[in-house]
Amino acid sequence: MSEASKFELDNHSIIPSALHREGHDVYIGDIDTLSVHESVVVCDRVRLSEEFVAGGDFPALSEPCASAEDFDLVWVLAGTHPESDTDSFQLLWLLNQRVPFVNDAAGLFFLNTKSNLGAIVPAENLPVSYVSNDVAFLNGLVESDGDRSWVIKPTNDGCGADVYVVNKNDRNRSAIIGSATGNAVSREGRYGRDIIGMAKRHTAVQEYIPNIRTNEKRVIIAGDQPVAGFLRFHPEDDNRSNTAIGGDFQALELTLEEQEFITALGKRMMDLGIFYTGIDLAFPYVVEINMVNPGGLGYHQLATGEDKSSDAVNIVLAALRTAGKLK
Repeated sequence: MSEASKFELDNHSIIPSALHREGHDVYIGDIDTLSVHESVVVCDRVRLSEEFVAGGDFPALSEPCASAEDFDLVWVLAGTHPESDTDSFQLLWLLNQRVPFVNDAAGLFFLNTKSNLGAIVPAENLPVSYVSNDVAFLNGLVESDGDRSWVIKPTNDGCGADVYVVNKNDRNRSAIIGSATGNAVSREGRYGRDIIGMAKRHTAVQEYIPNIRTNEKRVIIAGDQPVAGFLRFHPEDDNRSNTAIGGDFQALELTLEEQEFITALGKRMMDLGIFYTGIDLAFPYVVEINMVNPGGLGYHQLATGEDKSSDAVNIVLAALRTAGKLK
């Protein structure tokens, strides 16, 4: 697949194009340019053109420092650099007080993280999970059951970055846990606590689900309806299934039980201000929830030939209207 076709099947292209196709006036703004000018939230933006909808290059942002407030709806489709997270989300929150969001800014900040899955997903549908920055505790956890493997991953990252599977017999286990939690012990030994400050970093640790290699599904939920997705396959020599690092995929089929569960989960997320997500499901377990830019529409189209983007945006808009968030 060419780089151009990859781009055309990315949410940055799919969702704006679908909104335009359904008759909406669409602008694209750059999250990294968010600012406040005389109490107005502004950003660099451009009005969507027919050329872009037809699969052309990403348009130049021709309107610098334009208002981000004169819209009916904002759909956040990109994050920002971790160093800018706090400022960006504060500005998004301010904008969200004035313009409805598909996914509320507060929800994006507090719920789009592996730390807070328990706020959305029932306990019985989560793998045994811990979030901690305590090296000794996590080492003891892994040592406590020699037959159990654990997935260690950053609380706020994606695309398979720094994801590892460890068990009691893994000779790199302590080093991996130390690295995942910031290498605080070794850094304090080298530099002293007064210099490094608080070096500890939280990490998420989940029980490894044996059936995940054969039954992991990315499901796109619009409102409370599963509209697209794909079955994920792990490379033979990798415990990660992310398509960004080479995982394969094929057409998605959901059982009736999975559909009922997803509908209930979608209703729960709408109650929390979240109307469009991608979940990683190895039923009955939810492994992750992705709220900012969940891949799924494009890979669904590659696997099936079906473009579900118009269905997705229309369901989202209808759900927002029903909830009173959109006129």
